[in-house]
Amino acid sequence: MTQPAKYPAGMIIIHWLTLILLIIIFYIGTTFEDYEFNEANMNRYRAHALLGMGVLILTIIRLIIKRKNIDNLPVEITYYSAAHRSLVNIIHRLIYLLLIFTPMVGFIMVYQTGALSYDLGGPFPEGAQFDENLETLHKILVFSLLGLIIAHVGGVIMYNLKNKENLLKRMCLLMK
Repeated sequence: MTQPAKYPAGMIIIHWLTLILLIIIFYIGTTFEDYEFNEANMNRYRAHALLGMGVLILTIIRLIIKRKNIDNLPVEITYYSAAHRSLVNIIHRLIYLLLIFTPMVGFIMVYQTGALSYDLGGPFPEGAQFDENLETLHKILVFSLLGLIIAHVGGVIMYNLKNKENLLKRMCLLMK
């Protein structure tokens, strides 16, 4: 059986949808320094959290699609060395892990404030604030994910320039 030139359509759609969601989530998150965590600002925090849960769900679906299509994925790229292969695999795995753990930590942050009861019709918890350790961990995960995404994009660009092979078309429905 010949391996396809592209990833399955579901993986491609989820890849780009996840990127769009991450841009929106990151933008909303950067504005949090200007807003207290309170009832008046809850919609902003709720949007950030719901989009984050969307990323988590999409990532799980993407991993399931990848697993079900394991024998129907494009042929691997030509690696420069065993170290290059390891680096690419580590970056991909870390991105997946962070796409799972970052929203989970964010959910735990909101859960520990008691604000979820507000979403279920209860009063907003008085004096609700995020645990500083969880908030710091969440920020570390976010910026680690951002760094890995930049490394991923940089790697694709460098590979394209060095090998004259457009890797982007493997992950794009409209490119041939």
